[in-house]
Amino acid sequence: MTHDRIIKIGLSIVLSMGFLAACGGRDTQTNNPSDETADLPSESVTAPGDEATAPDPDEPAPNDNLGTAINPPQSANLTAEQADAEINLRSQPTTESTSEGYGLVGDSVELLRATEGEGELTWYFVKFDQSGAEGWIRGDFIDTSGSSAGQSPDSNISIDAFTTDELFAMGGGGCGMTLWSVDNVGDFIFFNGLPGDSMWMKLDGTMTAFRRTAASGPEFYGQMANQTFVNSDADIEVNVTAKVGSEEGYESVNIEQGKLILEDASGGTLEMTVEGDAGC
Repeated sequence: MTHDRIIKIGLSIVLSMGFLAACGGRDTQTNNPSDETADLPSESVTAPGDEATAPDPDEPAPNDNLGTAINPPQSANLTAEQADAEINLRSQPTTESTSEGYGLVGDSVELLRATEGEGELTWYFVKFDQSGAEGWIRGDFIDTSGSSAGQSPDSNISIDAFTTDELFAMGGGGCGMTLWSVDNVGDFIFFNGLPGDSMWMKLDGTMTAFRRTAASGPEFYGQMANQTFVNSDADIEVNVTAKVGSEEGYESVNIEQGKLILEDASGGTLEMTVEGDAGC
């Protein structure tokens, strides 16, 4: 074999070994990730809706026995200033609790319990008639009149104003709650004393006695936020809701917002927005 032939064979072997070494080096780099890719954090993915539906382990269940039972349960409708408002159904009587869903203005609900919640306002534990959903809704979104346009006829009974002399003549007066229409401030139309049978109204010109048959919600000076009264003939029912405002003075608070609904035996109703005071 010539000298030139030997040199060519040797060069071929050297080049082949260099090629194999280069290939082996590339394989090793691929099998060892760089620090940049190894240190990338993993991302946690939450399925859509999981955050809204996952229960908070620190929050009580929405059906715990808060508040005072309304017995029998009272029918009502959702209300709001905006007709297209979505009214939250809360797990607890506070806007800080989770929303269990929402209702719309006009939805029918059943009031099961009442309590003083966030903002010292009355909150109701309700059950939706259609869906059966349950939860808490603030009282200013609840309409307890149970009537809308064309649903119930107006009562023919006249609610008249009375004087303190007329009230005292019937043995009424003293500690209690007095209400008047927001349209006629100071013209008394309702008084309820501390005993259970000491509510008085002047109907069709006659002072008429009522007894309290149901009450629920926060208590103040012998009154409660929601009260139902029936006259002695049991043919007139009066429902009163009252929201307590600031203190007026010694042992006295004002009723900054309320509603009085009278229903007669024929199903006719009268509804009045009222205010007043309570105390001794």
